[in-house]
Amino acid sequence: MATLGVINKRYVSALDPILDTREINKNVADVQNNDFFADILWVNNKKKVIETGQPIYNTFYNEDIVKVVDTTGATVTNSGTPLVTITGVAAAYSGYTQPQDILMLVTGARSAIVQSVVNSSGLDTLIVKSVDGGNIAITAGDVLSLYSCAYGEQSNAGQNVRYGVNRQFNKWQIFRKTCEISDVQKAATIEVEFDGQPYYTFKDMIDKKIAMKIAVNAAFVGGTMSDTTFSDANPRLIDQNTAFGTGGGAVQTTQGFNKYIEAYGTTLNTNGTVSFGTFDDAQDNLLAKRYNGDTWVVGSTKARRKVDVFLKNLGSSNVSSVRLTGDVSGANSLDFIVEQFTYGRYTHFFITMPMLDDKSLFANTVIAKSLYYLPKDNVVKVYGGSQEPSMMVRYVPHGSPFGSYDALIGETHDGALNPVNPVGTQLFALTDYFTKQGLEWLDPQHGVRQQIIN
Repeated sequence: MATLGVINKRYVSALDPILDTREINKNVADVQNNDFFADILWVNNKKKVIETGQPIYNTFYNEDIVKVVDTTGATVTNSGTPLVTITGVAAAYSGYTQPQDILMLVTGARSAIVQSVVNSSGLDTLIVKSVDGGNIAITAGDVLSLYSCAYGEQSNAGQNVRYGVNRQFNKWQIFRKTCEISDVQKAATIEVEFDGQPYYTFKDMIDKKIAMKIAVNAAFVGGTMSDTTFSDANPRLIDQNTAFGTGGGAVQTTQGFNKYIEAYGTTLNTNGTVSFGTFDDAQDNLLAKRYNGDTWVVGSTKARRKVDVFLKNLGSSNVSSVRLTGDVSGANSLDFIVEQFTYGRYTHFFITMPMLDDKSLFANTVIAKSLYYLPKDNVVKVYGGSQEPSMMVRYVPHGSPFGSYDALIGETHDGALNPVNPVGTQLFALTDYFTKQGLEWLDPQHGVRQQIIN
């Protein structure tokens, strides 16, 4: 079992006495498959890495230009006449309506033009008049679209409407994994091989590489952004690793795409069922956020199975691998997997994310019980007509003379027996792997999490 400590002769000998005997298979079976289940596929394949120097990185996105007047909580008087007064429009929907704006009633049968707007304590009072002389029916709770405007001959300019920008942000996180081995065990060969080498240190290095991959990718999926930042004068999260007289610094953590969706996107729950209503709900929210591309639908195998069972019972020609298919040699293999599904406005491409199948990481959380609708092309438009990757990795160059060529993962070395950079006189070898990374998602408003397993 996993324990804390240096890899020494006592540790390796205690694993199993058979390591010291002959007549054994030299290869160690990887029954845990941690490396496979650490994969998050599309993030690794699609990600763009951007160098950063600040502990917090910001993204600004434009405000919605098309506005509405939500009358929830307001008082409506004279409804059913050509001139209606709406008093006390909520602050979130006040401050931008002006005379000559045109409202569309919820029935769509008639339009009304704004005659006057009075703002008191941040709340608008509107007087609106039907454009055709007919009666206006408005009920408190109606959401009225400000769809157009109309000005008269020799009119003066209307008031300027200032459309702002909104900010979303995330933080990068420091990840570290250490490989430390004693002088005796470093020199001793054992009777099994790891990546073709008969030294236990090679197994440990492989394990730490996988552990680093898991730590980073799991944070990009399920991480929660900390309230502590490195620059805090009195941080709430403090590094407790002070065994060598150092440490004690502020700790900050990055936000994964699950929390991005909770903060800016849409979360839904199907109460354990999959139907056309499942896709209706997801698509209605995508349309409401004006997303106009196709989507990846990413989930665990358990979540994918529920969708496959539903779609395989359809006769639609828009389902790839419709129903049950067998091979031409005699139907010895059966395919129950649906790769893509076209319905309504969107084509959904299904992907199983191995990390969500891991029995330890997210198995008991809403993350493994959900489907995630994510932008397929991984691009978002920016002002000026160009495009940027939708989902990216922010990183701080490791600054070490040792490490990966792309400046993402660095190494530090200690110990007199360190083969890369011998230091001091103590007989041991220590290699520490570290990286500083964080997820950035420019349009999380277009993300949907849909829980389909209770």
